Amino acid sequence: MTWAKGYYDSMYGRIESQWRLENGKTVYTIKVPANTSATLTLPVSLDQVTEGGLPLAKVAGIKVLAEGKDQLTVQLVSGVYRFEVR
Repeated sequence: MTWAKGYYDSMYGRIESQWRLENGKTVYTIKVPANTSATLTLPVSLDQVTEGGLPLAKVAGIKVLAEGKDQLTVQLVSGVYRFEVR
């Protein structure tokens, strides 16, 4: 499998999630509706992932909740995010 996507129509708006393999990277696109937040867990370590080409620590709206060798959990405010994992 090289991609997957899905959505959920919540009472606050549509929540969307997708991933795809692209040029040797895994790209995750997440959409969080207005006036909400989301918790996202990825099967990666913090140093492997960027959002919009920046380290997560430099991106407003992303808070690292937990990190391990092979798992990262972040909190996201409303918006659209494009995570790249190398």
